[in-house]
Amino acid sequence: MLTWCTIEVVINMKSCEKVIKLYFKSLKAFNEFESIPKKFGTDDWLYGSEIHTLQAIGETPNINLTELSEKLDISKSGTSKFVNKLLKKNLITKSKLINNKKEVVFNLTNKGLIAYYEHEKFDKEVFEDIYELLSGLEDDQTEFLETFLKELVLQVEKLKSNMPQRFI
Repeated sequence: MLTWCTIEVVINMKSCEKVIKLYFKSLKAFNEFESIPKKFGTDDWLYGSEIHTLQAIGETPNINLTELSEKLDISKSGTSKFVNKLLKKNLITKSKLINNKKEVVFNLTNKGLIAYYEHEKFDKEVFEDIYELLSGLEDDQTEFLETFLKELVLQVEKLKSNMPQRFI
């Protein structure tokens, strides 16, 4: 027999499912957008991972691989893969510091600087509607959204470690 409490739980679950589906739909749409290579003022096609690596190098001159990996929040091997692609496209340089010949650091070439600044223009222009949408929120709405998304990230990261063995 259904009780009001049961009905309330079912309605609440439906609302939660809607939010989760919308979150994953937006994530999928953004990932599809990011997977399309783009040109940023040079003749080179750059994927999202490459331009974000270039951006991180542009924001932190003389950055080493460990610092770059931390900034991108990916493994050193993943970072190395993107760095090598950017080196082949002559968008960054790899050199050793004068005072520390062991440490390898990365910097933008002139061509890389062009891509860096064009990407900044791209971000402002392409994401203008999203920035406008977010800037229209009240402070408490922004705070709620930020808190919710941080907690959601933590919960999603825990999924793998909490998955029952029968599903692995």
